[in-house]
Amino acid sequence: MHETQSRTGPERQWRILGNWEPKMFLKRRGEGAHFDVDAFWAESHSDAAIRRMKEMGINLAHIHFHKGYGLEVERESIAEAAAWAKKLHAHGIRVGVYVGCTFFDEVYRHPDLPEMLARGASEWSFGAQYFRRRWCYNSPKSFEYFQKVLQVAVNEVKADVIHFDHAFCFRHDQLCHCKYCMAGFAEFVRQEIPGIIAAAGYERAEQLLPPPPGNEEYLASVQEISEPGDIAWVLYHAQAGRRALQRYAAYARSLSPDVSIFYNGSNLCGITTYSCPRMEMEPFNDVELACVEDSIDNPVRTTDDGMPVSRFRPYKRGSRTRTGVCYYTTIRGENTPLMLVEAAAFNYGCLGFVETVMHEEFRMTAPEDRAFLEFLVANESLFLNRRPWHHVAVLRHHESMLLNPFPSGLSPYVVEQMLFERHVPFALIDNSELQSERLRAEFDLVILPDTKCLSDSEIGQLEAFVAAGGRLLSTGNTGRATTLNQFRPAWGLSQIFSRQIAPDKSEGLQRDKAGGAARAIHLPELAFDLPERSTAPRFGKYPWYTHRYWNPPKNAETFAQSVEELLGADWRVRTDLPRTAGMECYRTASGYRFCLVNYRHPEPVGESTLLLNRRALAVASPRFHWKTPEGERTLNVITEGGTLRIPLPAFSLLAVLSVSGSERNQA
Repeated sequence: MHETQSRTGPERQWRILGNWEPKMFLKRRGEGAHFDVDAFWAESHSDAAIRRMKEMGINLAHIHFHKGYGLEVERESIAEAAAWAKKLHAHGIRVGVYVGCTFFDEVYRHPDLPEMLARGASEWSFGAQYFRRRWCYNSPKSFEYFQKVLQVAVNEVKADVIHFDHAFCFRHDQLCHCKYCMAGFAEFVRQEIPGIIAAAGYERAEQLLPPPPGNEEYLASVQEISEPGDIAWVLYHAQAGRRALQRYAAYARSLSPDVSIFYNGSNLCGITTYSCPRMEMEPFNDVELACVEDSIDNPVRTTDDGMPVSRFRPYKRGSRTRTGVCYYTTIRGENTPLMLVEAAAFNYGCLGFVETVMHEEFRMTAPEDRAFLEFLVANESLFLNRRPWHHVAVLRHHESMLLNPFPSGLSPYVVEQMLFERHVPFALIDNSELQSERLRAEFDLVILPDTKCLSDSEIGQLEAFVAAGGRLLSTGNTGRATTLNQFRPAWGLSQIFSRQIAPDKSEGLQRDKAGGAARAIHLPELAFDLPERSTAPRFGKYPWYTHRYWNPPKNAETFAQSVEELLGADWRVRTDLPRTAGMECYRTASGYRFCLVNYRHPEPVGESTLLLNRRALAVASPRFHWKTPEGERTLNVITEGGTLRIPLPAFSLLAVLSVSGSERNQA
């Protein structure tokens, strides 16, 4: 089998070219009104196109395969894909094939089609593309059909990567109501969350009905999900989507153990859209590649008021789970260098879609773009064989974010943005990691941002974490409810804070101390800087980073001071880099690596300073090497007691600081 990426560590960067729309779809979608599709198709499938890929360093081509017309109708297109894949393999380029999430009901006439289509608001989708209908991932007929699709992909096209597009993750108002989903819902309630039956005042799971589809008005304004049927419905589909992805991926791997899985869930880094916080986080544990499409119209940059817009969230998550996270190259010349270097700095061995060739304008042609790409390819060793070096964790709690869009769904993003802009090394963790026995060994501080819905077991883990010397920062309504969003008479964190009732916001900031130092701090709220009356939808119609709810809270400084107080002498890195410069910290075999990205490019970052806590470093006699696309040099360091002061030179877009030395004797 062709070269693939190991889950234990990438041997090379993923550098991807995307060209997955079949010619018939380009014409049906309307591109034929703008350019010569046939001529473009011939050029993009030519030997010259392969030479261009090789020159750019492309090592994975995502190509067309199954858009949804059906295996018979797409037979000619699939044959073209197989011939194209054979040429790509001959030139050492791996092949990923596209498997779409819809059927084209105009031409697809499979006898089991009625059993495969989603029912309710989700059956029609994609706006003006009215000719596409979603398939249901819970239908056994769908799985039977896609087994055949995957057999063709692996055995005939010889695919190295299977690209599942949007197939397992929908908005709350688009969830399928077919007979398979309804039966699965009743079984889920009965087996997984029986407590919700009594909470609804019923005796049997069959008595609890899910909400009807298509209620967009509700989604635009809901602040919490409290109705038992709705709670059960969204919890069910979030789990069912992930289980379906696992099932399809397992079947593909059964055909070839070396095949890699690429999943595009669209909502992998943005604000929750109700149906899928679990799908937002946990697929990273199941796939080799995930895609960040939801920023396609909101590219990385610095806003007019100085806020860096970054994809650091999915990149951090991917680095933690050994998953490459991709991005789309959008329009020619729109921040492509910044998108490339951010991916290299924050991602796990993946530059993402270096180029998208589904339209003649989605190509990298500017010389300055190519220059940065050449630097990243030539220096790929700087961005491989490293693991995140974090000592602060932000909990993305599934039930809390899903059932309480405001504030529990929003608070983690705001907290993460504050830490990012203050250059605090932090990780994103989910529920399963909260249960981990390694929590204290890995983190000094865990932050619970309005984590309302905690189970008894999770509360016990947090108590054990603090008792073992860990630090805890909670905000707002943390611990006020169970994982089914049912009220707790006593505050879940009462043992940590030695209180038997939930904190009242009027009481202000609370501390729990041991030996004079704070071991836990509770902020009564994140004071969101919102207008008194807001007519903008909060979470329903996927808002971008720049909407008003992204403003830093009014008490941002209080939050930052609480983090510093809790870390105390255990801080690792401090810097006076501006908020418009991002920094990610890594541990390597020989020391440490710090990747810096300038979101205000082309305006350079001036000279700055990085402070390292010598107590936190595991190397002796460290040496400091600075490298940018413009050059490299060795840096001099000033030792001030237990602190290493490193003067950082000015840089344009990307800089990498490598710290190397001999392993320090811990004795």
